[in-house]
Amino acid sequence: MVGKEKMVYDVIKANPGVQNNDDDLIAAVWRKEGWSDSKTLEDNIARVTRPETITRARRKLHEDGHITYSKTAHSRRTEAFKQAQTTYSKQTFNWFR
Repeated sequence: MVGKEKMVYDVIKANPGVQNNDDDLIAAVWRKEGWSDSKTLEDNIARVTRPETITRARRKLHEDGHITYSKTAHSRRTEAFKQAQTTYSKQTFNWFR
């Protein structure tokens, strides 16, 4: 583990359960990175890790067996994945119209 993945892992270990909810995880990471309510939104956003990077690191940690999800979170993510597959597998794209 290196870089952002290590940082996300450390946040999860310090805040058990945040791996089950992306909003909680992102907030915990941003707090660790120094999010300050006394600064403007733009100043804070410019200094913190993008949400996509945080959730990508969380998925990698799970795939590599470093973290686990609660049964509820795992079921919710599995169902969302299946729904997305069903939705997008039925679509036809006309790229060259």
